[in-house]
Amino acid sequence: MQLTQHTDYGLRLLIVLARREGEPIALPEFAAEQKLSYHHVAKVAQALVREGFVKSRRGRTGGVELARPPEEISVGKVVRALERGLQLADCAGCELRHDCNTSPLLAEALAAFLAVLDRTTLAEAGRRNPGAALT
Repeated sequence: MQLTQHTDYGLRLLIVLARREGEPIALPEFAAEQKLSYHHVAKVAQALVREGFVKSRRGRTGGVELARPPEEISVGKVVRALERGLQLADCAGCELRHDCNTSPLLAEALAAFLAVLDRTTLAEAGRRNPGAALT
């Protein structure tokens, strides 16, 4: 399973904000650091504001910041909010849909995937990995 670019960027932004411990970040700065399109980042940030994960501040010291502590935001909630209609396969148009057991199997797999994300907070996801090579 692969998440959309929209969700990828959203998770990156939230992890960076979790690591900043309440300090906001300007979207152009974030986009430049991550080597991402500012326009895509701005759309993702709008979605995160709309979903209540971040709040935005205007002005010279503006930017976006987490709306709640990172320990209170599960990765699963973020993925569900950004990946509307999440499913592993679209069985509706398949000729085998009436006599196939794949659909319930995929639904169970998706539920297991989301269960792992539900028990992981942004604080946990954003912890630095001391064994990882810095780039």
